Amino acid sequence: MGIVIVEVCDVNPASGLELESLEIKYPGTSVIRTPCLSNCSQCAQHPYAYVNGEIYWADTTDQLWNKLQAAIEQELASFE
Repeated sequence: MGIVIVEVCDVNPASGLELESLEIKYPGTSVIRTPCLSNCSQCAQHPYAYVNGEIYWADTTDQLWNKLQAAIEQELASFE
């Protein structure tokens, strides 16, 4: 089993998502919340998060949620 790291900035709208539930749904996934990811221009415009170092963003948090789940599933499948 692989490990998937989801990183989110505490001030980004994405931090309002129940990201820790991804740890339950997808074993091998860890969520890290940080005060700042030094991506302020992106943070001010869109909800975003990193999955294993790759940035994912969307116009809404619902869209981002779907993108994050798809990215996690793809990452975990690559370890099979």
